[in-house]
Amino acid sequence: MQNDATVPAIVGVGQVVQRPGEVALDDARGPIDLMVDAALAAAADAGAGSLLSKVGMIGVAGGWFTFRNPGQLIARRIGAPAARSVLTSISGTTPQDLVGLASERIARGEIDVALVVGGEARWSEQRIKRAGGQPPWAVDESDEDPELISSFPAGLSSEGKVFGGAPAAYALFEDRHRHTLDHDVDTHRDRLAALWAGFSAVASSNPYAWDRQAHPAAEIREATPDNRMIAFPYTKAMVANNTVDMATAVLLCSVDAARAAGLSNDRLVFPSVITNGHETWMVAERRRLDGAPALTTAARVAFERSATSIDDIAHIDLYACFPSIVQMSASALGIHDDRALTVTGGLGFAGAPVGNAVGHSIAAMVERVRTGGLGLVHANGGMATKQSFGIYSDQPPDAFTRIDVQDEVELDPRGTIPEGWAGAVVVEAATVAYDRDGPSHVLAAVLDDDGRRGWATSRDPAHVATVESTGIVGLPGRRAGDGELRL
Repeated sequence: MQNDATVPAIVGVGQVVQRPGEVALDDARGPIDLMVDAALAAAADAGAGSLLSKVGMIGVAGGWFTFRNPGQLIARRIGAPAARSVLTSISGTTPQDLVGLASERIARGEIDVALVVGGEARWSEQRIKRAGGQPPWAVDESDEDPELISSFPAGLSSEGKVFGGAPAAYALFEDRHRHTLDHDVDTHRDRLAALWAGFSAVASSNPYAWDRQAHPAAEIREATPDNRMIAFPYTKAMVANNTVDMATAVLLCSVDAARAAGLSNDRLVFPSVITNGHETWMVAERRRLDGAPALTTAARVAFERSATSIDDIAHIDLYACFPSIVQMSASALGIHDDRALTVTGGLGFAGAPVGNAVGHSIAAMVERVRTGGLGLVHANGGMATKQSFGIYSDQPPDAFTRIDVQDEVELDPRGTIPEGWAGAVVVEAATVAYDRDGPSHVLAAVLDDDGRRGWATSRDPAHVATVESTGIVGLPGRRAGDGELRL
């Protein structure tokens, strides 16, 4: 028999969005304000404001804000100054990591009530600075160090410089996926635009989305002055929008604490299982660019542990920073094309703070699960590096479990081409990186005769044109010692 003192439940969720034009910049609320607003909204959603003073842990998803201990600042504002504060690094998986950590600590009887929050005021901050001012919320009054979790290992910055940002990396995954599907460039671009138009339609009905306009596929597909190309085939409409003023809060407690607060059962949503794992930290070492063993393993274990399958899931939210990761996770889950893949609209249209997209996913999912049916939330961090799946139910599980599946992930790392190496290669995938003036260069993943992977670039206009017309996957070429690609 379950002990209700150690059964974790989500009892309230809150979402806050401060859209352009809704408030004057002088009146804009900062990230701590927005997260506090979300916490108050979560308590109101639960119908038990008294729970906030009983919070024993505040988990904050990392962001661009520079507060030493944002959880401590929030704890003071909600009347729980003794709450333990946890702060993560920036990663797309961290809100679900924090829900898992909070649920685990409740299940172990360490705390009764927990709060998981995330938020930014990036849009307002940038505009205040452009106007020559400083955000009034820049003063950091925290004086203690939080518990820190979820950092990436050191040594990844060199590869990040190769990509110049996440869009190029995910565009390489996309091109390899296109080749696997045997799609020509134009056909695949049509497919991506149609996929993203569906996400836009969901965002248009999401009251907490940053962009609530439904965008047609043709508008998403084509590059225009308002929708410039970022990394071919990704236009601005196809990439994550993190320049937002948004926040979320997820309020959790034990079933006993919920009952003591007078909450009805129909407000309770139960985390059943949360799994996590990761790919090779370096993208160059991955066996495939269009597949992810951590995805398939984390999904399989989540279903096994909860005794469910994808056919049992009523509501799905796949992490949607770029189309390639949606397609990779859908494939790992065995999802057919006719299923709805988001409850928010994704990062391009719903928008989200840089580390808190899944905070919005979980908040939206709780509202869906309360109406009935299981919900599944996928979280992704890094360059399709960290993976997490959470299954949520309106019925309590036999026991909540948080599972690190890494021991079961079969990574099979690939060898890499040394710096300065020159020789014959075959193109594995390619994209064209853009700046605001137009195409900058071709970035290609290339394989040598031994199957080792490396990166190569070209500024040849003919290569740029070929990537965007027919593609160059499978073409032979040479990589020079300085990394230049010659076809």
